[in-house]
Amino acid sequence: MAKEMNDLLLTENEDVAIAWGDFVVGESTARHQQQLLMNNKGDYKENTTVGVGVFRYIDDEDFRGLIRAVQQEYTRDGMETAVVRLDTNGTIECNANYR
Repeated sequence: MAKEMNDLLLTENEDVAIAWGDFVVGESTARHQQQLLMNNKGDYKENTTVGVGVFRYIDDEDFRGLIRAVQQEYTRDGMETAVVRLDTNGTIECNANYR
């Protein structure tokens, strides 16, 4: 069964969301997945081995390395990864939820 991951929510500009003078907390699995994809290893100073760095794969003809990196990072973050694939437009489709 998928576990709901609650965390501080961010705005579209990556700022902490604030409402009525307080931080906004809510379901954040999609945001965690996005951050893991976008950030390179070394971007998080607390754990320098976290991150996929999806932009490093832009010119790769073989996308299997990207798929493998996404699965590894999601699993490492505590998600159960059912599906990770690229569609014909190059969009990453994934079905991963926290255990």
